[in-house]
Amino acid sequence: MITLQQCADLMGLAPHELELCAVPSLRHKSLLGSYLLNLKRGEKAVCCMIISDFWRLMELGAKERAADTHLVLRLFLSKHPDGKCAA
Repeated sequence: MITLQQCADLMGLAPHELELCAVPSLRHKSLLGSYLLNLKRGEKAVCCMIISDFWRLMELGAKERAADTHLVLRLFLSKHPDGKCAA
């Protein structure tokens, strides 16, 4: 899995802004699976979708859901390291 620092850099966050905590679970794998259904659009597109969802959730104040999405991004990039996109 990519590091928190690598993920923070990709998302344009300072490390102290990632005060989110989530432990990988079946829910995260299921959420990742729903994003993977979009792989026909390309790995970068999926990465951008996840990052966009993260920021939408943060703007809504849904920090627990944002933490889930952040973890899903880390899981995605662990298996698809070429899928990085600039947010």
